Amino acid sequence: MGVNDTTLAMHMSDGIVDAPTSLIFAVVALAGLGYAVWRARAELDERAAPMAGLVAAFIFAVQMVNFPILPGVSGHLLGGALAAILVGPYVGALCVAIVLIVQALLFADGGLTALGTNITNMALIGVTVGYFLARRLLPVLAKRGGVGVVAFVAALLGTICAAMGFVVEYAIGGAAGSTVGTVAWYMFATHALIGVGEGIITAITVVAVVNARPDLVYLLRATERARRSPRRVALSTNGFLFGFAAVALLVAGVLSYAASSHPDGLDATTQRGCTVVEVGGAEELRGECIARNARDHALAHSPLADYTVDGDDRLTGIAGVLGVAAAFAALFAVVRVIRAGNSRRATSVSPGSSLPEPEST
Repeated sequence: MGVNDTTLAMHMSDGIVDAPTSLIFAVVALAGLGYAVWRARAELDERAAPMAGLVAAFIFAVQMVNFPILPGVSGHLLGGALAAILVGPYVGALCVAIVLIVQALLFADGGLTALGTNITNMALIGVTVGYFLARRLLPVLAKRGGVGVVAFVAALLGTICAAMGFVVEYAIGGAAGSTVGTVAWYMFATHALIGVGEGIITAITVVAVVNARPDLVYLLRATERARRSPRRVALSTNGFLFGFAAVALLVAGVLSYAASSHPDGLDATTQRGCTVVEVGGAEELRGECIARNARDHALAHSPLADYTVDGDDRLTGIAGVLGVAAAFAALFAVVRVIRAGNSRRATSVSPGSSLPEPEST
């Protein structure tokens, strides 16, 4: 397979783990997302719906900007802790999952059979660990550096735990090419460095939102500390939402051109043991490595594959803007469906009875 088939992707490809393992984690992902939908019903009010869509759009945009971590290796935002802090663990899991689905179906990034593993690692493990740590650390660290420190630590450790999810999946049914111990060590080392970058991005974003609209930050609204402290509002709701959208579009449409072209931590791990050779004008992997088992994406020839427009990487910015719009629209549609279900249930309840809600977080 061509090297570009593996280096341009940001998520696990088809063939990295076997079919039974892919099926197991597809079931895990469906169950986790089903639970998230059920629990998210109580959190999706008028303000949460557009905010959730923008968080999904922003995560999609920032994931396009790979940053270098080692010679020949890059990293990118996973977004689990960021989503959990801003919109809560259940809506946050839906945000990250929607981003992964849009990337797989429109941009041929992340295998179709690998969607379950990618969602499990990034949308379930990353979000859950990120929120759990942020919720526990806020009372301890907030006075020593504010919510930015909390966001940094939660994102760093959430990233490492999400990476370890891949190690577990590889141990269960991984393709030949490397030992589990080697995979575990390299995934930990690279994602510890990626986690630092993720922590910085998450902290900057969370602090910016807190300074503008602290009432829209789920983590603060969910704590006694936030309920007791006065909330300063620097922007109107519409002003904040339009500003957030503008930043996402700017990152996807402009900053994406500055992204590192080197493989990310996962791809670098799967390519260990192989060398790159040129055959017939195309680069290929030779040797014994996990990546040689990866299969070409079923939608590799789609118009937006590899975050280009018909293969023209000069139009990456346009592809990014389209992806931002698609992520926002998809998440917003999911939110509308969930809220419509809530409305139907509410109208079916008699006037003298109360509508049961999921437990509070």
